[in-house]
Amino acid sequence: MVLVGSGPCSLNAQVAQRAFGFTEQPSFTGLAGLGGVNITSVSDPLMFLSSPALLDSLDESTLSVHYLNFPGDIQFATAGYNFKAGKPVSAAIGMQFVNYGEFEGYDEVGFPLGTFHASEFALTAALAATRGVFRYGLNLKLMGSVLESYQAYAAAFDIGILYRHPLEDLALSIVAKQVGWVLSDYLEDARLRLPADLRVGIAYKAENMPMRFHLTARNLLYDTPLVSTNVLEPSVEGRFTDRVFRRLVFGAEIPIKESVELRLGYNYLLRQEFSGWNGRGLGGFSGGFLLRSRAFALSYALAGYRVAGTAHIVGIHTNLQSLRKF
Repeated sequence: MVLVGSGPCSLNAQVAQRAFGFTEQPSFTGLAGLGGVNITSVSDPLMFLSSPALLDSLDESTLSVHYLNFPGDIQFATAGYNFKAGKPVSAAIGMQFVNYGEFEGYDEVGFPLGTFHASEFALTAALAATRGVFRYGLNLKLMGSVLESYQAYAAAFDIGILYRHPLEDLALSIVAKQVGWVLSDYLEDARLRLPADLRVGIAYKAENMPMRFHLTARNLLYDTPLVSTNVLEPSVEGRFTDRVFRRLVFGAEIPIKESVELRLGYNYLLRQEFSGWNGRGLGGFSGGFLLRSRAFALSYALAGYRVAGTAHIVGIHTNLQSLRKF
């Protein structure tokens, strides 16, 4: 989740404050519909933003544009283009841009200073290649954050490996994400750090099963808090099952026919952390669909956050080579 409060005013008393977490927001339909965290699905051309090993040669010459209307009128746009870099390498470029809108500014005594804007962006270049049953990928990212007159920038990379069983519909994946360096901080005495993460995932579809199951484990690197911050419930520190499930995200892809696919997801951590006084509602659940034609594909996803509201994501992608023949 993006934390708008991670701006410079909240950094004065912090040490190595995590920043640039907006890149982990599921801002395109393929990721959002599967629970918001996934490194094994190839049904969306933008999945290389989740793991570079998911950059698929079948998506070459594909242009994708997705739009997310996040609760609180936060606007999130994601776009990407996949192309062939030279046999046997596939490549892609991607852009993520989030506009937090307009804010009222005040000084220390409450005097109004007018309005200001806040926005963040990430530019990604991806490369991937296949050797046998393995696919290897690398993302290079430049990220920037502008909050009023304060700016911060960082460079990072993702490294991913995807294994596909030669006979079964089985995939295993591992990715190291957001490994890099902060190039400049909002304030000199308030250091930032990247939200680095290690993730592993598995996807499987039995021969006669109507759906493909996905399981992704995240936050495997370091001291990610697993104690509940929800004031509605007592601390769950020490509960082994809770600590495990807060790291897991479940997803399912249901192919209806060649041109139609449904997506479902469940994120236990979101469901726990976004509960309201009157219950959890759809918090942590997500879903969506993909409709394909010869020249275009239209997709939609809905993700429930309960207290914060519901996020709606729409996307379209087209193969430019097919479009020329359309």
